[in-house]
Amino acid sequence: MDLFMTCLENDYILGIVSEHLKEEHLPDRDFQALHAYFRDYYKSYKKPPSYSVLIQMMSGKRGASALLEDIYDTASPMEPKVLLEKLEEYIKQVKFQKMYQDIGKLFVRQEHQEASEKMREHVEWAGSFSLRGSEFIDVVETFGKRFKTNRQKYNSVNKQPPITRFYIDDLDVMNEGRELRTQLTCLLAPTGVGKSHAARWIGKSACQIDGLNVLHFQLEGSEEEVVNAYSASLAACSTFRYETGTLRDKDVEKMEEMLQSVSGTLFVKSYPKFNTKVSTIDIKNGINEFRKRHNYNPDVVIIDSMDLLSDSSHKKWGENGVRHQRIAVANDLKDLAADEKVWMVATYQATIENRDWLNDEKNVLTEYNCAEAKGLARPMTHLITLNQSDRERKERVMRLYVAKSRFFEKGEPFKIATDYNTEQFYDSVRTLNLNKIN
Repeated sequence: MDLFMTCLENDYILGIVSEHLKEEHLPDRDFQALHAYFRDYYKSYKKPPSYSVLIQMMSGKRGASALLEDIYDTASPMEPKVLLEKLEEYIKQVKFQKMYQDIGKLFVRQEHQEASEKMREHVEWAGSFSLRGSEFIDVVETFGKRFKTNRQKYNSVNKQPPITRFYIDDLDVMNEGRELRTQLTCLLAPTGVGKSHAARWIGKSACQIDGLNVLHFQLEGSEEEVVNAYSASLAACSTFRYETGTLRDKDVEKMEEMLQSVSGTLFVKSYPKFNTKVSTIDIKNGINEFRKRHNYNPDVVIIDSMDLLSDSSHKKWGENGVRHQRIAVANDLKDLAADEKVWMVATYQATIENRDWLNDEKNVLTEYNCAEAKGLARPMTHLITLNQSDRERKERVMRLYVAKSRFFEKGEPFKIATDYNTEQFYDSVRTLNLNKIN
């Protein structure tokens, strides 16, 4: 089903399926009929049919139409490289089963020579058959095909709005407009510094400023707490006043009117903390469920907090395996960001035993402060640490440090000002004045 869903979007995959997938490879008549419609359309137009066109073509085929509806509702496009690998193995398996049945019949009839010949032919075919192309690429011969593939890939990516901002001026200057889609960014901070505020700042700004679709997974705290904090952040008001309903009606009406102009969306999915184990599979399923319900993809996915996730392996990690589990979670999220073409933003708790170390403002957290998961930063595109002494907390400032960046230089730590009273993690005006003073 994922294969045919991919065929709706990718002419390269559809071309391979039309050429190499045969009627006898498919499990039933409905799949065979659907494949025939795909193949005939591609033969005529050299491009994938749209869902509506296919439904019209199959108006007289009730079973195939129902199958296509199921595929459209439940299946997900796959990465071409992964899909071709699976398809290749599937075809080889089906051909092997057929060969095994045929030579069994030949042996029953005492036709040993024919059976041996059939087995030899299958071994030769299996050794040479591949859908993934040669490891040695003929640049001249594949020039036109690669150009079309590149154009389709570029157009596919560029149908989605660009994601280029962290919504913190100094970070945006460092990033220089690079695309953040398919990347994994982690915000590392000790308890009480504001990593959840930072994550929500990115979520609300992406929705409110750039009109992006944001999906926030909340793994700690109550759902009401997060939704109220987001609401207050969107309207730049006090969370307490929003929760207690003590804002003036006129102010609320102005805020509602202002929010009508927001073109992005902001959704929160929370998990009850009691007796609940959430894995990266739940995150993937949550993204798929979001797509089915709303008929569009999220652009930004926020995980608060990554250290509460388990990985997709279902492996029972012992006490000594926590480090490896954390790294496995980070790898899952990195792959998920690439597969779903989203910017994945996650928070992570830093464990600091010596509070005095944090109060020395010459010190900043790095990847070595991921206590039980050294090596955690390896899968990440960015690791950004939030550093705050007791003095800075009173002054409502902190130092951000890019501990890791795959595409731009890390630079020196820089100060920002915050305004948590109105749920604004980043106060740009006060930050600018801070830098002028310094």
